[in-house]
Amino acid sequence: MSVASVIPPPPKQSFLGWPLIDRREEFKKLLAQPHAETHRIENFKGGTVSLPILRVPINLPKYRIANGRTASAQQEFAALHSYQPDFFDNGDPELEDIQQSQHQILQSMVKDEGLLRKFEVSANKQVEPLLLDENGFVLNGNRRLCCWRLLYQNDTKEYGHFSHVDVVVLPHCDEQELDRLEARLQIEKDIRSDYTWDAEAAMMLQKQKLHGFSTAQLCQLYGKKKSEIEDLLAMRNLAAEYLETRGKANTWSEVSGDKYAFQELLKALSATDSASDREIIKHAAFSLIDDSGGAGERLYAVIPKVKVHLEAVKTGLAEAFPLPAPEVDEAAEMAFGSGKPEKSAVTAPPPAIALVAEMRKDEESLKKARDVVIEVIRSQDEQGKEREAADFLAKTLKKANTLIQNAVGHGLRPETSIAGVKAQLEQIRSGVEAIETWLSEKEG
Repeated sequence: MSVASVIPPPPKQSFLGWPLIDRREEFKKLLAQPHAETHRIENFKGGTVSLPILRVPINLPKYRIANGRTASAQQEFAALHSYQPDFFDNGDPELEDIQQSQHQILQSMVKDEGLLRKFEVSANKQVEPLLLDENGFVLNGNRRLCCWRLLYQNDTKEYGHFSHVDVVVLPHCDEQELDRLEARLQIEKDIRSDYTWDAEAAMMLQKQKLHGFSTAQLCQLYGKKKSEIEDLLAMRNLAAEYLETRGKANTWSEVSGDKYAFQELLKALSATDSASDREIIKHAAFSLIDDSGGAGERLYAVIPKVKVHLEAVKTGLAEAFPLPAPEVDEAAEMAFGSGKPEKSAVTAPPPAIALVAEMRKDEESLKKARDVVIEVIRSQDEQGKEREAADFLAKTLKKANTLIQNAVGHGLRPETSIAGVKAQLEQIRSGVEAIETWLSEKEG
């Protein structure tokens, strides 16, 4: 066997990126040639640079995995495919399976955001060059590259103009400088679409995790106020808790349209001092988010009402989810001899925690909690309107009478539970007596 026969063949050039050594060699060869066109980049490494525009095959670049726009989608992709949570963060970006996964994520984006439709019109060609780092990873233009690859693969004749693409290769710089440049480019207005709120928050968390950026540095990087970033990250924490309680951890597409719901929830929680009340507000709001159309109005309008009508909401939930009597430590009771052990002997959790546990027990309980919260809010809203009406008393009594007649007509059955009936009757009698006393004084 000859020596030549045992030399391994050159690595296959994947459609999702040439091998690293081949990319570097191609850049070296192209940069050694004269160039008629350059691309100007401002505020790069403290100055402005003009770099040559290179023409490369469309399958040469690789997607940048530490891409801010896809940070949230990567977490969801890993969760849905049962990958390790750090599949993208700690994996080798050169690997085909990571590049293929990123390609699938970007493919969904270009379809949802209308980018594919834009370039399906063959008259729409590349205008701005893709921006690559020195190793051929796309710093700016990942979605456009994915779009052009999809079109070219589907019809090489119709989209032959995408067989090669214009790129600019940055000189050597560290990851933080690449992040700064990425941030500056992505807040400029061009064909790029806005981030979803959860993707923006995930991007900021990614930068903190990878490079230890402080909130002040994030403010400078993305041109935002400190309070805006803090609120955004706090909203994402609430959304993460919501998804986890629903068994949908990291499924961010479930909440990407609920920005204002979580924004209003954060406001309500921030304005509430009691920790137990905050738990009730939070999980009542979570129950509403489960079915955003069930409340009859926008979530951002309904959620603040949970706090406004909090006492009524707590009463309604307590009635719907009656808690068992606290368990008592019999040894402690014997030791104190009074039949009333100290508080430390009571093993039942605090009422708010216990109530939330009942609300979250199963799907039926979640639906029940949502129905109760919606009904209480509607009832309180209706009462507020009726209080302004001169005939509020007569209208309310008419409704009460109708309900009592319904109770008599449909509730007096052998199988009907009598639990709590006497207590309700006593309250009704007390209310009727008060009205009669007031009416006598009014008439007399």
